[in-house]
Parts: sequence; C-alpha cells; structure tokens
Amino acid sequence: MLCPLCREDLPGFAYFQEHPHNKVLLSLLLKAYADDYASRGEAIENAERHARLDTPIFVCQLSFPGMPTLLHFFEPRYRLMLRRCLESPFPAFGMIMPPRAAPLSGHGTTAGSDFGTMHEIRSVQMLADGRSMVQTWGIHRFRILERDSLDGYMVGRVERIDDYDDDLGEWATEEVQSPIPSSSRVPSFVSRPPSPILLTRVMPTRSPRSATRWSRSSPSNSSQRCLSTEALMTACHAFLSQLCEGTAPWVVQRLNHTYGPQPPDNNPGAFSFWMGMVLPIDEHEKAKLLPVKSARLRLRMVVGWIEQLNSNWWFSSGCIVL
Repeated sequence: MLCPLCREDLPGFAYFQEHPHNKVLLSLLLKAYADDYASRGEAIENAERHARLDTPIFVCQLSFPGMPTLLHFFEPRYRLMLRRCLESPFPAFGMIMPPRAAPLSGHGTTAGSDFGTMHEIRSVQMLADGRSMVQTWGIHRFRILERDSLDGYMVGRVERIDDYDDDLGEWATEEVQSPIPSSSRVPSFVSRPPSPILLTRVMPTRSPRSATRWSRSSPSNSSQRCLSTEALMTACHAFLSQLCEGTAPWVVQRLNHTYGPQPPDNNPGAFSFWMGMVLPIDEHEKAKLLPVKSARLRLRMVVGWIEQLNSNWWFSSGCIVL
C-alpha cells in the first residue's frame, strides 16, 4: 500500500492499530462519518474475535485424555463442525459437559463447563442419511478462556492444561484442593444417580437428617495426605478387584473395551483419569478431576470417592443393576 501523496510504502494495518491516532482526523471522521466509523470498528472487532476463537467445541459428555470415545453426530450444526474439522490439517475438536439443567433454548455460548478434553479424530463412518459415527481419542485437557457461537456451535479460545511433576504437586496441593469433595458436599454426591455407561448403582433415598448423619461418618481426606502415590494406586487396584469379583467377566471386558485398557502403574496421571471414569459416581463429580494438575492429588480424590462408596450399605452388599 502506497501513500496517496508521496507514494512511499506504508506499514501494515497492525502498525496503525497500535499507533496513537490523530486527534484532528479522528474528530473529522466522528462528525462526518460517525455511523461508518462505528460499523467499521465493530466489523474489525468481530473479525479479530473470531480469529482468536479457533477451537470448535462439542457440548456432549464427560471425557478424559488417553481414552477412546465413540460419538454420534446427527445435528446439522455439529455435522458442519465435523466437516470443517476434517478439512483442517489436524482434525480435532474440544468436548465439554453440558450443564446439569440445560437451558430451554438449547446449549448456548455460556452453556457447559469451562474445562474439557481435546479430541483427535481417528476415524469417521459416514452414514447414508448424513449422520456420522466418529471414533476419537482424548489427547489433552483445556480451559476455555473465551467463547462464542459460530453457525450454531460453540467456538472458543482455550488454554492447554498439563500436569505438574509430582514434586511440584506437593506444594501446589493446598492451592488446588477446592475440587476435592468434602464431607459437607457428600449428600449431593449421593442423592443424584450416577450415569456410567455400563454400571448403574442403586442409590438410596435419604432424608436430610440421615444425610447429615452419613456426612459426619464419611471418611476424611486427612488419612490420604500421608499416603504415597504407590499406596493410593494400591487402594485403587483393591477396588478394581472388588468390582471384578462382584460382576460378570463380560462386564469387565466391556469396561476395557469402552474406556480402553488399564494404564500401567508407571503412568499415574493416565491411571487417575481411567480410574475416575470407571467409578460408578455422578459425572459432574468426575469432572472435578479435569482442572487438577497433580496426578497424586487426583488419586487422592479417587480414593476419597472409593471410601465413600465402600461406606454405603448398597455398595458393600454388592447391589448392582446391569
């Protein structure tokens, strides 16, 4: 671009955007072309905003990294999102949970959690009627910094979440302890029926008085703070053995097929997510693992949930509905 007077090369738009404006020219523009100035500024702001919101987000269900997820795309807006993802160099999208009570107008730009999992598209099976069966794999977690709507589906600017080292996780424990379910929140943890894919536990109906007695007798997290990562994983393995003994072998096989094989013990980060997904508890409780950046702290949360399950008569008696 050249100057209309001296024909010298002019710098790009970014230079003028950050450069102080000329007060005389600005006053003339605001008086002579006030509407055009406002509309042009709004168009530039929207263009910059959409350029930042470069991650498509699927409001569907809970997922964790390192696990397979089979998804069914049938809504036109998400079929459009899938087509655009497949046209990108790295076909992927983010997925978050919907809110507990969905708004009447559908999932808007403010619906869903702030934390989710990025999914890589592994394979797509197109059906004759336009629907698609998509096999994905969770690759990493993210936090939504900014969100908006594009052609009916959510897009956002996200920040990747990675784990601390276990040594760093010790000093960060107090900072991120808020997601740990405390005894005061136990009644809400039990009152809502869980929604796992394969196992549905029978939840007892509790009165407020009985719920209070149960919350007082529930195990605390103080005993878990002194446990090592290996001890926490041993407690998880004991629960898995208890779960396998109380169910049919084909149920365990379907668990492995649905959530993938059990991660090795030398990968406590992946194991904590896999173990959290297997637990027969409320999905919104499981979602509290997403923002936690310490594998040991996630294992502490999982062991706390296991202790709460073992303290219930319906679980210890093997009451299972398949």
